[in-house]
Amino acid sequence: MERQMTINMQQTVSSRLAENIHKMTERLNMPIRKLSQYYSAVLERDINSRQTWALLEAQAALFLGILPVGYALTVRLIALTWLLVALKRCKQLF
Repeated sequence: MERQMTINMQQTVSSRLAENIHKMTERLNMPIRKLSQYYSAVLERDINSRQTWALLEAQAALFLGILPVGYALTVRLIALTWLLVALKRCKQLF
């Protein structure tokens, strides 16, 4: 009897934990879904979350290469390489 109660209690705790993880994942992914909807409206085509992440990465690489004026040349070359890789990934996904 005690063993049965322990097993039921463990199943309840694990199911609650799984439910909480699922809810937290949904909440954390909501901004990406909203951004995907925005990109879909701007580009007039359906954009999934993977494509959204690729666009965000390309934008981040571009801003890293342009905005910091005082960075060394090596940092700018790394940012340029990152930008080219991110643009290639965008091209493959679209």
